[in-house]
Amino acid sequence: MTTPIRRRFGLPAGTAALLGLLAGGGALAQDDADRLERLTALEARLASLEQEIRLLEDTKAIKRLQRAYGYYLDEGLTDEIAPLFAADATVEIGQSGVYVGRDSIAAYYRHVLEDAAAPGHLNNHLIIQGIVNVAEDGATAKGRWRALMQLGEHGESAIWGDGPYENEYVKEDGVWKFSKVHWYGTVIAPYDPGWHKAPMPLPGPSEELPPDRPPTEVYQSYPSAHLPPYHYDNPVSGRQPPR
Repeated sequence: MTTPIRRRFGLPAGTAALLGLLAGGGALAQDDADRLERLTALEARLASLEQEIRLLEDTKAIKRLQRAYGYYLDEGLTDEIAPLFAADATVEIGQSGVYVGRDSIAAYYRHVLEDAAAPGHLNNHLIIQGIVNVAEDGATAKGRWRALMQLGEHGESAIWGDGPYENEYVKEDGVWKFSKVHWYGTVIAPYDPGWHKAPMPLPGPSEELPPDRPPTEVYQSYPSAHLPPYHYDNPVSGRQPPR
């Protein structure tokens, strides 16, 4: 069998024979033993670099997925949003409850984004501060983001919104998709008079399109305080922030 090190550097087949002699206790010259040790170390280093490159490429793909979701959300492109999700994925936005499965998720986005692209409507979602952690096996990942929102209708309303996402991802046939989207509403308030005077409560589950499950966490937005859990530990202390 051709090993990765032989494929990269064209090592002769005699290297395999050299391994066989070592395993069988055959006598080898010291320089051959040293060369084998160096080759073994090199192959281990190459394997480590391949792992690092894979993690970097996976992280880039997940960030691209998350950003594409944000742009499609802005324009109400529900036909583009649904394929971003795994078949058994979940979506939970604020206190609206949990929608389970791609069909239910697609129906939810069609419902809430019905007028997003209509003239005079504003539906901007600035998704920033991404932290992505890919599992060692490269099959799943988690990400935390912040969404700063501008919502409204010309001459009628103007609303600010803000809060973090704690999302999960899964790789299916080499393609990253959402397995969970969970947005925590920190604050929702009208532009005028502002969040310092007129903060709005998070909407509850829809009566027109009820969720498949109730909210996983019950909390209130600003002026109340709620700290969503972090999927990662502090990178220096290794601790989770107190809640």
